[in-house]
Amino acid sequence: MTLVDIPVRRRWMTAYGLAMVGVAAGWFGPIQILLPEQAARLAGEDGKEALLAFVTAWGAAVSMVANPLWGVLSDRIGSRRLPIFLAGTVVGIAGLLVLAGADTRSTMVIGWCLVQAGLNGPLAALAAMIGDRVPERQRGTVGAIFGVAQIVGVVLGTAVAVAVGQGAPGYIAVAIAVPAFGAALLIMHRDGPASPAETSKIKWTVITRPGSQFAWAWVIRFLLNLSNALVLVYLFYYLSDSVGVADPALWVLILTVVNVLFAGIVGGFGGVLSDKWVRRRVFVAAAAVIIAAGSTVLALVPVTAVVIVASALVGVGWGAYIAVDMAVITHVLPDAETRATMLGVANIAGTLPQLIAPVIAAPIVTGLGGYPALYLLTGGAALLALAALPRLKALP
Repeated sequence: MTLVDIPVRRRWMTAYGLAMVGVAAGWFGPIQILLPEQAARLAGEDGKEALLAFVTAWGAAVSMVANPLWGVLSDRIGSRRLPIFLAGTVVGIAGLLVLAGADTRSTMVIGWCLVQAGLNGPLAALAAMIGDRVPERQRGTVGAIFGVAQIVGVVLGTAVAVAVGQGAPGYIAVAIAVPAFGAALLIMHRDGPASPAETSKIKWTVITRPGSQFAWAWVIRFLLNLSNALVLVYLFYYLSDSVGVADPALWVLILTVVNVLFAGIVGGFGGVLSDKWVRRRVFVAAAAVIIAAGSTVLALVPVTAVVIVASALVGVGWGAYIAVDMAVITHVLPDAETRATMLGVANIAGTLPQLIAPVIAAPIVTGLGGYPALYLLTGGAALLALAALPRLKALP
């Protein structure tokens, strides 16, 4: 019996979820509150969108390269995950501390790039642990924990930024939270026996070969992550400039809590149900339709009460997707020996939208239809994922 045939215990699942919460807090606390406030402070009201887009685009570009590189390194050192988790966390914390002291645009870019480069290490390790340790019959449940923990981390990071204060105090608090939440997994997790991958055998054609199941799973993940990124990227400014709320930071927190509440409930129950029913496809389809509906509401009715409902809809849709996301990706991996590497490639579908979303959103918001056009485009991206789903024939 191999390690992956042994069911994982609840205490390991708990430690695993807490570690993912910490990583997500390190990512989304800055994205939701700290980076937008810092961009407005450094560039002023007229240049805040452009600076935020510039910083996040550079960070996403680094992230897109860093995640598969961490995966390759993990496979090359014998499928070891904990050293990657620890090393990446240290680099990410360093980046947060650079941001805490950043008083120029260039320092802000350097700090955020370090955060992205570093936190992709624990993210790659956590994703690979599902394939290493979790039997197929538990992957919906543990994959849902992976996804739900991310959105809990969004709330944690956002709440810390609001409670502790924007600027240096917020960054320092997030830098403390990241390792604090990962400590239990570092103590509890045990890597399996070393089995270095032969990277020359990695079948990169799974990305481009027509009909590849991995490729279609990648496309669907990309489109739904793009939808989510487009919802979030200018939410702070949407609430301020279009909805007209007096305290956009507070309302970002409120909407994030609403979104996460629904996403967490749906994601948690959905992961368990997907294992019980042995069904993944229906959850992906529901996610695409519901995210498109919520985005359309944001586009057409920028009224506070309605925006709350739209946030709930997007949360339900995102929860339906994260319930099965990791189960879908691990189901179509081409081989076990290069698991972390190929999951790193798969994770590009999650990080590339961070690069593309600001580039797409900035010209739309500032002159090509504004927020209505942006959120209608968001809904369209989700529906494209629905259109791609029939191509994923290997998925139950």
